[in-house]
Amino acid sequence: MFRRCGLSQRNNYHCRRRRRIGDLLMDYGISGRVAIVSGGSRGIGRAIATTFAHEGAKVVIASRTLSNLEETLAELEEIAPGRVHGIAASMTDPESVARVVAESRDRFGPISIAISNVIGHVIDAAKEGSGPGAGTFEGMGTEAYREEFTQLLISSWALARACVPDMQQQGWGRICNIGSGVAREPSTNLPHLLPNVVRAPVAGMHRLMAARLASDGITVNNILTGSILTERNRSYWVWLARERNITVAEATQDMTNRIPLGRFGEPSEMAALVAFLCSDRARMVTGQSIPVGGGGSAHL
Repeated sequence: MFRRCGLSQRNNYHCRRRRRIGDLLMDYGISGRVAIVSGGSRGIGRAIATTFAHEGAKVVIASRTLSNLEETLAELEEIAPGRVHGIAASMTDPESVARVVAESRDRFGPISIAISNVIGHVIDAAKEGSGPGAGTFEGMGTEAYREEFTQLLISSWALARACVPDMQQQGWGRICNIGSGVAREPSTNLPHLLPNVVRAPVAGMHRLMAARLASDGITVNNILTGSILTERNRSYWVWLARERNITVAEATQDMTNRIPLGRFGEPSEMAALVAFLCSDRARMVTGQSIPVGGGGSAHL
């Protein structure tokens, strides 16, 4: 809901952080809610966790990389002392996911918001011959498919499955998957077969989950990320420059020229959308795959 912010409230830190619309502020309605953000130690996940913390939620971030986790947790503690927690875990393993959810519940209470932000294949720009080339149709092995399905589909399913009982008991829940635009439009610029194949069934799963859980007051949405400034995209520019024998700056400009808005998006812009989808204001939005790519999608 919208509420007016008085002069005394403007001195309040959290009040200042809320979205200004003239002299009105949008209250996302997630203050006090317990949110789990997988892959929450960097990039888009980190931005989402930061936004939730500013909005008064109790935030748990999960990450495999302890150093990234500790760094992000320290920053979040400054924003929301006592309302953040970090767990080092692989969110691609259902048993680890169940442990994360149980620990989060023990610390903060029932889970209301689940954000799945697990990435699949990552280009290692530092290695010659790494990246998309290994993911072509001719060079793909069976195990690579299994790993990608586990990383992208099983991880998201496991997190939702573990959190849904809490949401059903509350009669309120928000599930959001950070996916990719290749779920709708397979990329021909990046000759890497795995995400082109696996992202679509992930989107399909979330559409079915939305239909199944709607009567419980739970919304489920899938974000189709595109041109966002992340470490992964920066690695792609380095790889692309090497493949085309051009500079990284030239590769970056080439990719930027493909975006109608003329720039890459910031992780914080993704986080703002996710915060809205997890708010009471978006209670009629469910079962959607929403592209965020600066207008680059040709899909209607």
